[in-house]
Parts: sequence; structure tokens; C-alpha cells
Amino acid sequence: MNNLKKSHQDAALKGAVLGVLTYVALKANVSTELVALALPVVAAGLSFLSAKIGDKNTALLVKLAVAAVEQDKKKSEAPKKAPAKKKK
Repeated sequence: MNNLKKSHQDAALKGAVLGVLTYVALKANVSTELVALALPVVAAGLSFLSAKIGDKNTALLVKLAVAAVEQDKKKSEAPKKAPAKKKK
């Protein structure tokens, strides 16, 4: 039952991503033909990504990437030191 729940959540998330992508593309005046061509490619990419996230090695890479981004974010939020004044 737990596997079925994950499957439904995965499908719902993919559908939401495709819906948001379509909405944003149409609001940005992207041609409908281009959107129609891009949706199957994006869906295939999401399926591939979903399968790779289930892989332990890929999950580790994603975890490390998230940690690196968070660490970089903390560095950029740290207060910057004022430059030293020149002596005359």
C-alpha cells in the first residue's frame, strides 16, 4: 500500500509540474505548438529524474548538491566586513 501511495504522489507531482510549465509558457506567449512539443519531452525527463532519484547514488548526489547550495546561501547571508580605512 505504501508503494501505491508513493506512486500516486509521484504522478501528482509530475502532473503539477507539467501544469505549471504549461501555464507559465502560455502566459509568456510561447507558441502553443512549442508547448505541445515540449510537454512529452519534459514528461520523459521527469520520469527519468524520478527513477534516478530512487537510485541510492543519485540520491546521495542530490543530497550533497542541496547541502552545497545551503552552505553557499549561508555564506552569502553572512554580514560583510567593512573595508579597512587607508592611513594618510
